[in-house]
Amino acid sequence: MTAKEELPQLQLSQTSDLIGTVSLFVALIPISLAPVLVKLCEREIGANAVAFHRAWIATIVFGFFSGLEAFQSQKSDEQPIEHKPLTRRELALLFLMGTAGATYSILWAWSVTQTSVANVALLSNMNSLFVGLAGYFLFGRRFDNKFIIGMLIAVCGAIALEINKVQFATDQILGDALALLTAIFIATYMMLVERLRNRFSTATIMLWRCGATTAFLLPVLPLVENRLFPYTGIGWFFIIFQALFCQVFGQALVAYSLSKLSSGVVAVTLLLEPVIASFFAWLIFNEKVSSFDEITFVVILLGIYLAQSSQSAIKPTN
Repeated sequence: MTAKEELPQLQLSQTSDLIGTVSLFVALIPISLAPVLVKLCEREIGANAVAFHRAWIATIVFGFFSGLEAFQSQKSDEQPIEHKPLTRRELALLFLMGTAGATYSILWAWSVTQTSVANVALLSNMNSLFVGLAGYFLFGRRFDNKFIIGMLIAVCGAIALEINKVQFATDQILGDALALLTAIFIATYMMLVERLRNRFSTATIMLWRCGATTAFLLPVLPLVENRLFPYTGIGWFFIIFQALFCQVFGQALVAYSLSKLSSGVVAVTLLLEPVIASFFAWLIFNEKVSSFDEITFVVILLGIYLAQSSQSAIKPTN
């Protein structure tokens, strides 16, 4: 390959990385707002009920988009790779991805009821470490030093942000364990989506993920929640807004970014979520944001910059 041929490919790769990065940073806004909205909804219904309503509403939306994609592909002369016969491996990966996404949604909602929000924020955001470990030991990925240093800086910044707020107590052990399990399943979900993005569209992946969450929660919801539906118009507004803004828009952008970036750099970038969530908590609930919080924000940004500018940010070829 000549230098003239390499230059357009390099520019195309840089453009793809930029699109993925911008999509991921935009996704942080609705994702970070979700805990605040759940807290508002808990005045009427529990976190598990909120997760269920978000899931079934999003399933309808992504089902519509998937049907629209299928309709448009029938008019096209070229058959998309997504519409070719599925292999057993691909079906298994779709099922595992949907199961991992549903499990982490349920565990997150459950952990919020068993321990403090700060504990959940700290432990569930350790998913970047699990993505790195799984990528290294299970998939043979080798991360360069710049990525490793950036990831450790970002993780340390996230720990410093929450460490003064967490309270480890014996009566919260179950909730802390659930939050840590949430991080493992988030990491599993992101790695599976990364591998499926070469074959399936964002709408299809999110349809499987939200559909699985709905199916998992439907039989157990009456057993864990006293009230299943909000009783005011404001309650339904927050439910529908979460489903459309946080689930359909935010989570779909995360899935889209995994088609452009590696799961490792996506996981590291999502460490900004508790920082932005703190800003929303300050804006809505007037919670205090100290100068130390601002310093940790800069530290996390530095770590994310190092990770995203490393060679390990490039999405590996399946």
